[in-house]
Amino acid sequence: MKRSLAIVALVLMLVPLIAEEWITIYNDDLSLFRSRFVLELDSGRQDYNYSDITNRINPASVIVTGGGIRVAEQNYEFDLAGKYQIMLKYLDKEVMVITKDQSKLTGILKFYDGGSIGLLESGTARLLVISDSETQWIQLAELPSNFYVKPTLHWKLLAPKKGKYPVQLTYLSGGFSWDVTYNTVWDEKNLLLNSWVTINNRSGRAFDDVTLKLIAGDVNQIQQNYLGKSGMGGARMSAGMAYDEAAPSFEEKVFHDFHMYSLDQKVSFANNQTKQLELYPPQTVSAFSEYVYPTYSSGVSSMIKFKNTSENGAGKPLPKGTIKVYKQDTDGNLEFIGEDSINHTSKNEEVSINTGTAFDLVASTRVKEQKQVSTRINERLIQVTLKNNSATKKTIKVTHQLPSSTRIVASDVKYTTDNNDLASFSVEIAPDKEIIYTFKERSEY
Repeated sequence: MKRSLAIVALVLMLVPLIAEEWITIYNDDLSLFRSRFVLELDSGRQDYNYSDITNRINPASVIVTGGGIRVAEQNYEFDLAGKYQIMLKYLDKEVMVITKDQSKLTGILKFYDGGSIGLLESGTARLLVISDSETQWIQLAELPSNFYVKPTLHWKLLAPKKGKYPVQLTYLSGGFSWDVTYNTVWDEKNLLLNSWVTINNRSGRAFDDVTLKLIAGDVNQIQQNYLGKSGMGGARMSAGMAYDEAAPSFEEKVFHDFHMYSLDQKVSFANNQTKQLELYPPQTVSAFSEYVYPTYSSGVSSMIKFKNTSENGAGKPLPKGTIKVYKQDTDGNLEFIGEDSINHTSKNEEVSINTGTAFDLVASTRVKEQKQVSTRINERLIQVTLKNNSATKKTIKVTHQLPSSTRIVASDVKYTTDNNDLASFSVEIAPDKEIIYTFKERSEY
């Protein structure tokens, strides 16, 4: 009974008074965690175990501030509970082994390798090697003092006097990730765009009523191997908001060279949970369709494009993610017509969505002729064949990447060249027709 009371008292001493928590989630499996709480401490130097952390914590990033206390030493205890870990803590200590034939063996544990037990038998000098498969159970004298059932920061703290100390803990960790899914409906002129943030918590702990921020952008990190991967577990979708509650929304702003999204409500995350939140209210974006054929590729891509401007109904920074496109059929139902990924896209930049390969458009490229004009000049005559097997007129944009020090010197079709030496040919094709054209490129060395 006294021992039970002592354990309860120890647990109470180690539980801080949690006040508030914040999470900032970056791209590439990185998050910043902040917790503000109160510690009840005695005067002077003392040990303190803090276990309300993730199992992907970066121990070197831990910062403890406030209250006038000092962290003189910190140990990150990641060697968690398990038979192998417990047995290693009992090396050179007395244990009792009961085998499957009910033999009782007592002695000093000399080694344990996960498959067999080395026991220096009490009263003799014999070393007994007992197979793990022949062991029924093992009796240990007491629970080891350095036995941890979950990741723990073991601190040696210096407090000027006995009392309560408000502190803030800050650390970096893996385990949280976020990305954006843009669900759109295409009507040949506009995209009705809904954007959703999907947040995955694989950090090893749950969070209740935290302040959430998301950072969109590529933050430079030095790659380390201290973040151990946790089990993925089964993800579940969080329940939707009740209709009589205000839907949570994100406030976007520029932060350093990135974009920050701050949620206007507290949010909770269960461990191994997938949660979805609306990023922006629905937007109707003016867009256009385009068929694109890069020379030598296997098919003609069906593209939907728009410029990310307020005039087009957009004009907001778009974090990297997946754009899914749906279209309404004549029966009124939406059908999925393709998806594509986008990188971080700032305002005024073009967004291109490749929904797939056009079924009725066929294209091919071949080098029809090649000759060496001189020791420094080479020419190639390139032939492009385009077919429109559909029932409507189509325009295909043929693109051709010019190699370095190369230019087009002749072409059957008008073309333009941009600053990246990408030549574009716009070719209109009537239904059930074929067009073949050539252009000559010259390379100078």
